[in-house]
Amino acid sequence: MTESAPTHPVRSWLGIPYATAERFRKPKLLPFNPDLPYDEKGPAPLQAGDTSWLEADNGFSEDCLNLNVWAPEDAGDEPLPVIVYIFGGGWMLGANTQTTSNASGLAATGRAIDVSINYRLGAFGALSLSQYGGALAEASNLCLQDIITALRWVQQNIRRFGGDPNNVTVTGHSAGAYSTLNLLGAPSADGLYHHLAAFSGMPARQVPAWGAEERAHAVLTALGLVDDPEKLLDVDAYELAEAMAKTQSADPGATHGVDNDLVGIVDDRDQPNGVLADLPMHVLESGRHKGIDILFSSTTHELDWWVLHRTDDFNPGSIDDLVTEFAHRNRIPRSRAQQIIAAYNVDDRTPVEVRGALLTDFSFTLPQTRGALAHAAAGGNAHLLAIGPVEGAHAVHGTEMYGIVGQTRPGASDAQVARDTFVRDALLTLASGDTDALWEPVGTVPVVKGIGEKPYDPTTHAIDVLRNFEGIARP
Repeated sequence: MTESAPTHPVRSWLGIPYATAERFRKPKLLPFNPDLPYDEKGPAPLQAGDTSWLEADNGFSEDCLNLNVWAPEDAGDEPLPVIVYIFGGGWMLGANTQTTSNASGLAATGRAIDVSINYRLGAFGALSLSQYGGALAEASNLCLQDIITALRWVQQNIRRFGGDPNNVTVTGHSAGAYSTLNLLGAPSADGLYHHLAAFSGMPARQVPAWGAEERAHAVLTALGLVDDPEKLLDVDAYELAEAMAKTQSADPGATHGVDNDLVGIVDDRDQPNGVLADLPMHVLESGRHKGIDILFSSTTHELDWWVLHRTDDFNPGSIDDLVTEFAHRNRIPRSRAQQIIAAYNVDDRTPVEVRGALLTDFSFTLPQTRGALAHAAAGGNAHLLAIGPVEGAHAVHGTEMYGIVGQTRPGASDAQVARDTFVRDALLTLASGDTDALWEPVGTVPVVKGIGEKPYDPTTHAIDVLRNFEGIARP
């Protein structure tokens, strides 16, 4: 795998509007205006809660559909691969303004043109309302519609920045990675990407349509608008954002079941004006997109972020309570849930630690391994990556975010810099199309490349997880 030193000066175009959209309406693609300076960040997506960490120099707005482009000044005459980054944050938080969305570090290697996009969040992008019809009829997976529209903009305009529209890699972290993989099930995205790299987001965990409608009903109830949903169009933006935020469970683990309490990409196949024609796992199994190279990545202790930082909210209480929860949320017999959880109730772990290990594998290791095997079996090229801890950086959800965009975390140890540089260069190599330069691809065995201080052999662990959850659906 080629290693890159970030030595190239970089040009930037910030805050380029790629679309416009009225509240709860689908985005409309905008042309590029070459006469504007693009020297300031655009507004970040309007959202609830603490936004001080987002470095949103020009504030927040519903009119947030803008993107940033970075290119090496000395790119040469041949078009470079394009990498489009989608930020994470549970479809409720985040922006392309933050350092961990600043993909200039990738452009500084001289190997790619890089794009970081905004999309609508919370009530504006992830609230399902199309079932009400009328002025709300287009409001299904608007966040994904925004992302697809940004990819259309890239397809039409990236050549003027030195990028190759026929070699586009889409990548993202967490919600951005789930969104990346859901492109596989959206026909309107076909032809807009050529490689996918999903970091801590899997081809699973779509919000069931009934759950999405229940959340919409909860928001309408909170605002007193159950009998007149179209009045959502007139609600103050921040009041609407806060109302949506308050529908979320205080328990971060509530998002990790088949019957989940999640804000995210909705399985809207049978909803009015749905975006998805199929679920990403089904697409991988079918081979319909076997020509797309895919990198699936997760960390070895994903859910430990909540174990460490939101212990009380995440604590199941007891192992028996955890068994009940896991059985009920995933519609499996209690005896089978007991068998699965017994594999994690070891080494004197507390119940909250058991839950962290269980859900790390159930929500991340399991679906990424199944997805990679399915893609390989259908004739596709799939690579698996497991990111372990290093000095100063526990391998929790988000540990690799700086590396994905080629940045360095302030105060990072040499070991973290080396680990995150590997992540950056793996992404760049995937984007180049030279997948032979990566590690061994997945075949009939889920070969996993491990980096950092690995707590286990990652390939053996993946096989063990498949065996432990055999016969358990993870849609």
